[in-house]
Amino acid sequence: MALVAYQPTAQDRSKLIENFFNDTGIPKEQIYEILGVYIGLIRFFLETSNNEFNARLLEIGFTPEFVEKLPFATNREEIVSNLSKNFNSDFAKLTSLKWKVDISLGNSALVKKIPINVILCLTLRNGKKYTIEVEAKMFHRLRFNVALLFKRNKLI
Repeated sequence: MALVAYQPTAQDRSKLIENFFNDTGIPKEQIYEILGVYIGLIRFFLETSNNEFNARLLEIGFTPEFVEKLPFATNREEIVSNLSKNFNSDFAKLTSLKWKVDISLGNSALVKKIPINVILCLTLRNGKKYTIEVEAKMFHRLRFNVALLFKRNKLI
């Protein structure tokens, strides 16, 4: 699961998730939820000390066996170093992010049945352009979580 959550950028993460889905049969929605929990655990780990991290996990109901098997505490410095190195190299490549709403108003009955999509256009420093289409609901979740992240880091 960790490999699916964090792979080098040269490999398409959606293909990794697709392969994981095909290998395990776990629904994609559930895979994304598991990844969200895993990423949340990593974030919480980075924000706290080892003792506080372990105590809070036990407090919220994780078993001592689960907490002991987590590979985080023994190599904190390596994890922090790898995450910051990869974070800087991945996001430093983005030069432009544009978005637009894709909606057709030809028939009001169709609007209720066809979801409204948001088209994201990403441009990287090397000139590559990527276009991603997501449903408006998912885009608003992304936008909200990015704003929450900025707020928590006091960037807004």
